[in-house]
Amino acid sequence: MIGFSFLGLAPNHLSGIGRYSVALFEAVIAALPAIPDEPVVAFVPAGSEHHFSDAARSHIRALRMPRHPVARIAYEQLAFPAILRQAGIRTLLNASFTGPLYWRGDMVTVIHDLFYQVVPAMVRPDRRLYLKTLTPPTLRRSRAIIAVSQNTGRDLADTYPDIADRITVVPLACRAIPVSDRMANATRSDRAMMVSTITANKNPRVFVAALKRLHAEYPWASGLIVGDDPEGLAAAAIAEHDASAIVEQQRHVTDGELARLYATSLAVVIPSYYEGFGLPVLEAQASGVPVLCASRGSLPEVAGDGALFFDPDDPDALSRALLAVRSQPDIRQRLVDAGTVNVAKYSWERTARDTLDILRSA
Repeated sequence: MIGFSFLGLAPNHLSGIGRYSVALFEAVIAALPAIPDEPVVAFVPAGSEHHFSDAARSHIRALRMPRHPVARIAYEQLAFPAILRQAGIRTLLNASFTGPLYWRGDMVTVIHDLFYQVVPAMVRPDRRLYLKTLTPPTLRRSRAIIAVSQNTGRDLADTYPDIADRITVVPLACRAIPVSDRMANATRSDRAMMVSTITANKNPRVFVAALKRLHAEYPWASGLIVGDDPEGLAAAAIAEHDASAIVEQQRHVTDGELARLYATSLAVVIPSYYEGFGLPVLEAQASGVPVLCASRGSLPEVAGDGALFFDPDDPDALSRALLAVRSQPDIRQRLVDAGTVNVAKYSWERTARDTLDILRSA
């Protein structure tokens, strides 16, 4: 039996890795008729089952995990191996960085980025300690390592050369963006949008600073940051630039509301200093929205020709890019057309197939 460890899922909302976990497993379930001899089960925290479809829930085992972060780490390392043995798991996919080191079965681990090594100053000290302590032994304990982009694969090979021959790149894909006839013909606003759980590497300051500067000359300029802000970094950037009348925050939105926000945005901005993949790039391209990306990490790789790139330390460069997509229809249309071509290269069906091939190759 193949197991999927989704122990990091939150009950109330999905992070980027959470969305990866759900989308991957749904695609795996859809592929099961082709592999009837290989049962699968996903392990998730109790209360997070509702993120999955009815078909997927029939392959899910909900675990009552402790709430305290340290206790959850202990649960993964000490209690989870016994659960895997009892369930008869042959191969386990760790969907996010770490796995049960004391389990003796076959393991495959997914690495979404190496931000704790590449931009360590931008990672909370407790999170950095956790990842630097448990990720390296998990990688060395794993038969195979899945990197979600070529950029992440290179970072992994450079940082841990002893496991370089076990790395396989399996790109992600974006979720289906529901676009009704009304949304397809929606009137675009002059509001730029960021979509992210805000951490330091997401760089909300340049987004706010660029809009503040642009607004001084062009009153139409405004912005929206969609996503949780656990450390208050986006709120602090808005306060620093006195931009509360220009940039709004919405911490949690439904998928339908997010689709509407994509459909009506001037552009989607990803100003990150570092991304392992960057799913909002593909979501924006699938929604027919221009994408403006920092020229760092995996973003040039993922966005392809369907984005304008800027230096994430230069708010004026971002301001110029926003002005270009607002005032030059030919640039806007070129980005939309190129984005449509680019996003078609990615699919969850392919991601699930390639992942299953690795899991079944033991």
